[in-house]
Amino acid sequence: MTRYRHRAGELLVHADDCAALRPALAGFGYHPAGVSGSVHRFTGTRPVPEVLAALGSRGASPNHLFGPDRIIWGDPGMRPKPTHGELTPLSRSDEDPTVGVIDTGILLDRGCPHPYLANRVVFDQEDVVRLERGEDGNPVGSAAHGTFVAGVLLKQVPAEVGVRVRMKGVLDRADGAAEDLAVATAIDELREEGITLINLSFSGATWEDEPPKAIEAALRRLPPETVVVASAGNRSSRRRVYPAAIKFEAARPREVDQNHAWVIAVGAADSTQDSATPRVADFSNYGPWVSAYAEGVDVLGPYFRLGYPTEPAGFNGYAVWSGTSFSAAIVTGKIAAGLAKAGSARAAAEAVLRPLGVAKPPTVCVQDVNGPDHVSYVAGVREPGV
Repeated sequence: MTRYRHRAGELLVHADDCAALRPALAGFGYHPAGVSGSVHRFTGTRPVPEVLAALGSRGASPNHLFGPDRIIWGDPGMRPKPTHGELTPLSRSDEDPTVGVIDTGILLDRGCPHPYLANRVVFDQEDVVRLERGEDGNPVGSAAHGTFVAGVLLKQVPAEVGVRVRMKGVLDRADGAAEDLAVATAIDELREEGITLINLSFSGATWEDEPPKAIEAALRRLPPETVVVASAGNRSSRRRVYPAAIKFEAARPREVDQNHAWVIAVGAADSTQDSATPRVADFSNYGPWVSAYAEGVDVLGPYFRLGYPTEPAGFNGYAVWSGTSFSAAIVTGKIAAGLAKAGSARAAAEAVLRPLGVAKPPTVCVQDVNGPDHVSYVAGVREPGV
């Protein structure tokens, strides 16, 4: 069975299965505790794995937890690092939000977002994340992840294009976890706001490799012109992770279904050794379910503002960070940059992943159990010397 994280004492059941499962769940002490779209939450005290094992494959699943895998508490080589690089602050824009980012939320300092972002990030009070500090006074946890993702995304957009980000804060600032239902609710809210391009820079394993119920249901509710870009995870594994691996009625790998939102799974590429021949980053997940690769090693973006963290860390308001989170942000930014010209997010995504008029579109060669495969590579903006 796949290792996964979940909320203790919570099970999710689709509305179509509630009538059949309610008596069995009641027998285990689980009772209805709310509805999100077509998914019902049941709560109880018996351990979730024990209940699921007894039920078998009868329609209930955990309330899964997802997060920015490994890049905060795992491999020290993947944590944010100080840099001398900086970015010119963005110009202001009065355009409506173009792209939705579901993440930790936006970090404020003295009431304002990072100066690089100008007013390009739109958020509500509940989308603001507070700074957590350790005993040495330095920030800990995932607070800056959403700010960094938004910055990497916007960095791909020409200055004259008025792209703005609608931030939805759902990842826990301390442990980086986001539950299935919270993500689904944020997707629904972005849909209601008319946003058709969404970035999900988090991932996780699920019960017996099945898609998470609430997120999958929310993605099904999106109009078919919507594009969702999701990070493929940082476990150096072929195993599928979600939400990136959610696909709708695709007959072949990477085939695009026109009747549902297009979910683009993005892995990390490494071009630091040879910019002409990018390869799959050592930490990136891979496999036929990954739609594209983008730069994911030592990506520059806005981090804690000047003076945070304290010495000797030496951050200057920016950092370089590695992970598929930022590869996904690069792809989302490239799509956002072309959205107005293309007319729809789907058309813009096609232009980014399958450019017309290019004799030899850039690819990453993936060595897999089925032999070599050439997958679309999306080059991000790189600053000299970074």
